[in-house]
Amino acid sequence: MTFDDFKALIGLSFRNPQGAAHALMRQDWPVQARWMALLAAVSISALLAWVAGAMFSAPAEDDIQVVMLSQQPMVLAVMQMVAIVLAAGLMSGVGRAFGGRGRFEDALLLTVWIEVLLLLVQAIQIVLSLVMPAVAGLLGIAAMALFLWLTVQFTKALHGFSSTLKVTMGLIGTAIAAGFILSILAAALGIMPEMPQ
Repeated sequence: MTFDDFKALIGLSFRNPQGAAHALMRQDWPVQARWMALLAAVSISALLAWVAGAMFSAPAEDDIQVVMLSQQPMVLAVMQMVAIVLAAGLMSGVGRAFGGRGRFEDALLLTVWIEVLLLLVQAIQIVLSLVMPAVAGLLGIAAMALFLWLTVQFTKALHGFSSTLKVTMGLIGTAIAAGFILSILAAALGIMPEMPQ
């Protein structure tokens, strides 16, 4: 992929995300390249989080855990990698359970591409935080909406689904179920955060 191809794919992802997903899958990247792209994406994301944490003032007491995490980019990168692999597994597995035809390898590529797009938003947000903090906050909300929209559209492209509503409901249901299961595992392992008194 050349730099011009990269820019064109970014634009296509916002104009026609399903078209961008199909274009990515047609490139038939080797599996090793997909994992390397994942490693690069989470490394850059953790670095940007560290930069953002270093740029801003001392945190309030409620934000101390978030800032401490941003000061440990390696830990943050590992957590993001696990989250992306889990998301790819759920995107492919749950979709196939409902009649889809997507592969995990393609789901991994698409989830990594979503992370790349969010990295661009994250970089813009850091710059805006210096000059227009209020706009940067709104951009953060927009990034969450972008994540959900791209995930739905990419899932449709991955599995050949046609109903946006059904995919959205499936995504919400899967997220709730996964969160419930992970909270049980966290509690069993004793890693749940302490509740404030």
